[in-house]
Amino acid sequence: MCHYRFFVLFTVLALKSVECMFVYYQNYEFFSTIKLNDYNGYYGNVKILKYSMPNDVLSAIWRLQLVSSESCPSTDVYFYLEHSAYPVISPHNRTFPYYFNGGRLTKTMIKKSIGGSNQNKQDVYLNISSPSAGNWFSAAFTDSQDRKIKPEILKSNCTYFLTSSLNIWQINDTVVLYPNTTTQSREHSDFKIYKFMSTTTGPYLSFNIKLKQSNSSVCTVKSLLKQSAFPDMKNFKNNDDHVICQSNSSKQCSLSTDYPLANSWYYLGITSECNYSVEVALSNNCVESPFFISNKTLSTIMESTFPGLLKQKKDEFCRKLFQPIETFRFIGPTYFSVKYYFNSNHNRSNALLIRNEKKPYFIEFLVDQANNGGTLNFYLVNNLINDPNLYESDFLVNKASLFPSEKNPKNSTHSSKSKTSNLAEIKVMLYACLLFNSMSKYKNCPDGFLLSTQSFTNIFSNFQLNVAYPFMGKWYLAVWKECFNINTNESVTCPTDFVPHALIQISSDQCANDYCGEYGTCYIINSQLNLVSACKCSGGYEGYGCTDGRNAIPARIYLASVLFLTTSNLVFLLPICLAIYRKWYIESLIYFYNMFFSTFYHACDQEFYSFCIFNYDGLQLADFISSYSSFIITVLAMSSFERQWKVFTFFVGLLACISIGLYDRFSYSTFVVFLCIAISFTIFTWIKICISKRKLYPERRQLIRYYLPGFILALTGLLIYSFLQTKSNYWILHSIWHMCMASSIVFFLPKEETQHFGTDLSGENLKVALILDRKKILFSHKFF
Repeated sequence: MCHYRFFVLFTVLALKSVECMFVYYQNYEFFSTIKLNDYNGYYGNVKILKYSMPNDVLSAIWRLQLVSSESCPSTDVYFYLEHSAYPVISPHNRTFPYYFNGGRLTKTMIKKSIGGSNQNKQDVYLNISSPSAGNWFSAAFTDSQDRKIKPEILKSNCTYFLTSSLNIWQINDTVVLYPNTTTQSREHSDFKIYKFMSTTTGPYLSFNIKLKQSNSSVCTVKSLLKQSAFPDMKNFKNNDDHVICQSNSSKQCSLSTDYPLANSWYYLGITSECNYSVEVALSNNCVESPFFISNKTLSTIMESTFPGLLKQKKDEFCRKLFQPIETFRFIGPTYFSVKYYFNSNHNRSNALLIRNEKKPYFIEFLVDQANNGGTLNFYLVNNLINDPNLYESDFLVNKASLFPSEKNPKNSTHSSKSKTSNLAEIKVMLYACLLFNSMSKYKNCPDGFLLSTQSFTNIFSNFQLNVAYPFMGKWYLAVWKECFNINTNESVTCPTDFVPHALIQISSDQCANDYCGEYGTCYIINSQLNLVSACKCSGGYEGYGCTDGRNAIPARIYLASVLFLTTSNLVFLLPICLAIYRKWYIESLIYFYNMFFSTFYHACDQEFYSFCIFNYDGLQLADFISSYSSFIITVLAMSSFERQWKVFTFFVGLLACISIGLYDRFSYSTFVVFLCIAISFTIFTWIKICISKRKLYPERRQLIRYYLPGFILALTGLLIYSFLQTKSNYWILHSIWHMCMASSIVFFLPKEETQHFGTDLSGENLKVALILDRKKILFSHKFF
């Protein structure tokens, strides 16, 4: 870790700021070791961690310790990082639903290979310069390309672990700026960071920098402005909010931002070769006044006669000209179900009349833990109406009273635009820009989601936008209108008698608008105490809303899969009939039990065309127990125990199979142990008879004609089941496995009950037994 601290220290020195700033390093947060899961296209397999970032952080370093168990294949480990939101990931480049914004994908990511030819233990570092304060979320997982379905006994017991910690370089001597107060720079101050807390929301916030040249040389100053985080002076020219000034220039050196947010820090970084001063300029919430009295005497008389009247009118005009529309929200009964309504007692329909083309409407709403794990949904319907007073509300004011100058074209503020009154020649466009934690630059919408639609009379047009896993904090939806000439596409003055009427719906819900399509199911996931919703896709479909069908499996394949996996169990009719014919009644019952539950289990275990006679878990347990029992009872039937001992041993094995199924039905190793014990008992009886009779048992003819084909069929089924099955060919090879194992029973099942072991076969009793056996054989040949 020491070498990396020196690296970060070198980075700080490169900023030329260590000599004037107190920077200290600390281990801020540490997370215990977690086990990583394979992604496999499902967000529920992702491990989500939350980190808390304090204010005034110059650099943040995430240290990741990756560890894999011994003899593991090479696997890629992904680590995504996002501020204020759960990471939106698509490591396989899968598409999103139509109305979703693909630009929301998380770009901060580390990919590292571990295991195989790589080291089993690796340290990885992720450095974020000038991180924003607040919560940071990471998504970690492995992505293995090995999709083979293997029994647990043949799987490599590979596990991958992640231990993460957050380390920060923090500055604690940033200078706090105050409004209408000049702050002087220190002597020999090459680089300095200032911060200002905006307490109100207004049209603009400006920082004025005045240079103090002490000699005849030209002084240069570089300044950079950023909200909620330190400005990154290393990437100075790549930022829009920057300025370079010189002392011999008459141009004012200032940085400003439109529509600053209340209760938000703004950081100003300055690199200068000389002394300077910084002043914060705050605008009031007005850019013009509806009442203008040039005569000071008349203004004084009006103020003395009607105290506060002019000021009250001016403030009212300011609020109407620029005021975010606040909302309240209704939280539904399900996870992430939230609906937003305009905060007005007279407007429950979320309707707006966009009268003034100069004034944008900012709809403000909050996203927090109640809906950050779902999908944010926006739906806007608009049309042109010619009776604005019909839809008057608290948010909409009379245009004639606010802008009387627009009645007279000569006094219009849009005199630079071409005038037209024919609606047939005007194209009225309605725009909306969705911004997070910002209201500036809403028209270009570089940091948000821009939507546009044309308004028509008597025709409703609409647009929709969905945002997956929205950022936590304040969101703003800016809505405004612009008008253009249809023929020349030039900007024109919007008509006053036709006004866009917009109906806006803002809500959030689970998954992809509470809909994962025909090929997915929505689940609520708790990952390290972080709740998130995600679609689990089926049928080969992938993506956030299960709409990417590039690897989709055709419906005919699924139909064939159901038919193959169910009808292949009918091969068990052969051992059932043969067992009844040879009077192995208990065995025939077990084989029927196996056929019945295997058929209905595979009929239920389908993504499509499924049919379940009762719950899936019960069917699965019955199928596993019946399969295990069929193996054990067939092996015991081949032994030479007396019947009562066979029955006793079988029920011991059956109870063991039930216990295994209830504890861990996928524990193949335990089942193999019990099967080997049963085979050992059978071989032991064969060896005992071979020693007693002094000849091969079973006979060579029986071994070659029956046991050898049965062994080949059983071995073929086991090899297919263990090594050849994959996710794509499962329905074919598993059906062949059914047929191989059922067919092998036909060869393994003895023709008659043999009870050589457990009886007295010495001396005369042995001769009598042999004579009775011969007579029995002759009798059977005579009639059969």
